[in-house]
Amino acid sequence: MDIKQGRMAGARPASIIGLGCIAVILAAAPAAANTACSLPAVQSLGVTGLTITAATDHPATATLPEYCELRGTVATDGLGAGPNSASIHADLPANWNGKFLTTGQGGFAGTDGLPGVSVGSPVARGYAVSTTDTGHQAGGTDARWALNADGSPATAKIADYYYRAVHQVAVTSKALVKAFYGAGSISRSYFAGCSNGGRQAYNEATKFPDDFDGIIAGDPFLDVRALIAGLKFHKQNLQSASTFLPASKLPAIDAAVRASCDAADGVVDGLIQNPAKCAFDPNSLVPAVLTQGQADTLRNYFTALRDDDGHVIYTGAAVSDLGGGDGMDLWSLGFITPNFSDPEPWGGNGFGGPGLALAPIGWQFVDHGIQYLVERDPSFNVRSFDANSPIGIESDRALKLFDRRTEAGDGDQPAKLLPFIAKDRKMLIYHGLSDPALPAFRTINHYEAVADLVEGGIGELQENVRLFLAPGMHHCSGGPGPNTFDTLSALENWVEQGQAPDSIIAKNNTTGRTMPLCKFPEQASYHGAPGDPVAINDAANWSCNPKNKEMLKVGLNGRMAGAGQQQDAFRDEHDDDR
Repeated sequence: MDIKQGRMAGARPASIIGLGCIAVILAAAPAAANTACSLPAVQSLGVTGLTITAATDHPATATLPEYCELRGTVATDGLGAGPNSASIHADLPANWNGKFLTTGQGGFAGTDGLPGVSVGSPVARGYAVSTTDTGHQAGGTDARWALNADGSPATAKIADYYYRAVHQVAVTSKALVKAFYGAGSISRSYFAGCSNGGRQAYNEATKFPDDFDGIIAGDPFLDVRALIAGLKFHKQNLQSASTFLPASKLPAIDAAVRASCDAADGVVDGLIQNPAKCAFDPNSLVPAVLTQGQADTLRNYFTALRDDDGHVIYTGAAVSDLGGGDGMDLWSLGFITPNFSDPEPWGGNGFGGPGLALAPIGWQFVDHGIQYLVERDPSFNVRSFDANSPIGIESDRALKLFDRRTEAGDGDQPAKLLPFIAKDRKMLIYHGLSDPALPAFRTINHYEAVADLVEGGIGELQENVRLFLAPGMHHCSGGPGPNTFDTLSALENWVEQGQAPDSIIAKNNTTGRTMPLCKFPEQASYHGAPGDPVAINDAANWSCNPKNKEMLKVGLNGRMAGAGQQQDAFRDEHDDDR
């Protein structure tokens, strides 16, 4: 549920550029704009359900073409909820390439910035781009919008956040783009999102398969059950000072994990390609590094959340690359010692308190998500949720309540992806294998569950849906591994040229290391000089082999995390309290 978002610029229509430039732009663009970037002109386009409140003309720069930035609202309604409005932020380039891209929002949304999301700067490439705040305005970990002033659920805003706004704003955005450019059609439409944006990506594919020709889903927040998996860890970690795992322990833990697992992929390079294959035991660090209570907490972090019958509800985390400032420390531990007896261990009622900036991001999501979306009580002590169950087990009663109030936002039902596949649309999924917020094992389990429904298994599924795992990458970015890559070009070539991506070159901009990300279940193979750090850091010395199925192998840590064990069955949809 990424909250690290940047703003991406765009470009404006050709009619507002100097006459000397028009010929060049018309030659480069499939269609010329037919309106000026002014509020009266854009408002006169008459797009149904759209209200434009601002139109800003941005001249070209050294890196971006001219663009028209439009802001306003889209009326949302239907699909199980009443009326609301969601923001629209559209950047429309003068050198329009005839294509359209919608980008998702992280966390609990609430803003409408245009993040790059591993797609570079689409407006610089000529894309018309739009996004939405999904029907409310708030910080990325703030869920107070989910309740009305009288304490009742804000059902329209919840529906918009869960699934409706992205779809309806995308439909309206397409109408706006065609009207703005005077075009009869849009050649291709794409969606790209990471974290909550990855959940939006799956919801688009499973609920609205006609919206986009191709979809990019990064580190997806596949189902809202991720919140109770996070709570499982906090219940263990916050029991007392003897169980609390301070972030200062992570460098020593990472060193021990690398010593145990790094060589398993054939190359000692500081990168663990398949953490599921590892067999690291937290007890091996007792007492030299950890107390027994801390080792138990670390084991909890790596262990799947299960139901009363032992079935995996949500996977545990990978053992690899826990520290670094944007790993387990940022998401699960925080950087100060909490108050173990306080319902809000970092203060501020979960939001806005003096310690919140140092509280783990995962706690902020868990706290507000359960208070406002599940229990519908801002004063609810989240640490008491399902208090009678052992830590690591979720009772049927608690799970039913949780699902009843959140599953409308889930995009995780494997069978519902089949219509998207049947329409021959394409989906490119990526996930950081060291993601501390949303374990990659959850995405892998879901991918394998979809493959089980396709006659030809993973091989046939790869004709339409491919998964790329980034070793050492944290949540949507960061981490010590190669963590920046261009998914949009890969998707374009797949959809438009029929060239399915077998690998995607990734780079760590800090270290300069490059490496191919292979399509699952392949693992990258090194064929350079043994022990040569220069060669190891160069993607030219790595390759992907379709006969390599190493990522299917699961060892002790993978079994502990529930890799390959999760059942993605349809859940009860007949409860009327949703």
